[in-house]
Amino acid sequence: MGTETLRARIVILNYNGQDLLPQCLPSIVEAARKAECPTGVTILDNLSTDDGLDYVRKNYPEVELWTSPANKLLCSYNDYLTVMQEPVAILLNNDIRVDKGFVDPLIERFRQDSKTFLVAPKVMSFDGAEIQAARSKAGMRWGMFWCDARYPGYDKEADQASETYSSGFGAFSRKIFLELGGYDERYLPGILEDVDLCHRARRAGYRLYYEPKSVVYHLGQVSFKRRFGAGEVAVLAYRNTFLFMWKNFREFAFWTAHLVFLPPRILFSLLRGNVAFVRGFWQALWFKGER
Repeated sequence: MGTETLRARIVILNYNGQDLLPQCLPSIVEAARKAECPTGVTILDNLSTDDGLDYVRKNYPEVELWTSPANKLLCSYNDYLTVMQEPVAILLNNDIRVDKGFVDPLIERFRQDSKTFLVAPKVMSFDGAEIQAARSKAGMRWGMFWCDARYPGYDKEADQASETYSSGFGAFSRKIFLELGGYDERYLPGILEDVDLCHRARRAGYRLYYEPKSVVYHLGQVSFKRRFGAGEVAVLAYRNTFLFMWKNFREFAFWTAHLVFLPPRILFSLLRGNVAFVRGFWQALWFKGER
């Protein structure tokens, strides 16, 4: 990406964020105004039924409002990025506030490396008291895939710029995002669609970075948990982990380990009363969407 073309747009995914937008949007608008990189702000609304957008219209007329044709949660980004003009899309949830200088450290990586797909920020708790996530790592354990930004020792690496495995928000190359087909709707209503997209980007030879100089503050799945509840979120996480593995891994070593460990894991889950694991497996097994 040439430096003369570097422009960015912060795209905030919103659903019924009437109480969240006043807490988060002011910091985002301020950061966009202060950024050296020309940066616009858009609220991508997933057919909200509250009055949150009235707050935006009244207080921030410069913020673009774009209504998704359907509430596809994170997959609504797919439609918006086809009409967006800026080459860098900074994707955020409506429960995130930001440091006023969070934009430019994200953009710098795109200047340095034309193969950059993602630059992820440091994520703090909303009150700033603790590190919620830094870089993420992934691997296989007992025949199951895992990806986590809170692995042992993550806090000791939080101030070190590095590569990362995935992130649900941060700065994305719009061109590569669309080239990869965006978020896969098989994971709806959510969880792991971000990991899947980042996995596909890595497999295609693009690079994903973690930049600790960019800092955001996250409440954490507020709208999602309101809608589905903690129990169903756990089932979705297991279901989508199975779908992710069965879609992306073809290696003999994976399938050997997966099939060897799966029966005892199901039995162990039943004995411990972890019905979410069993329900998630069953839902993935009978998934009717595209494999």
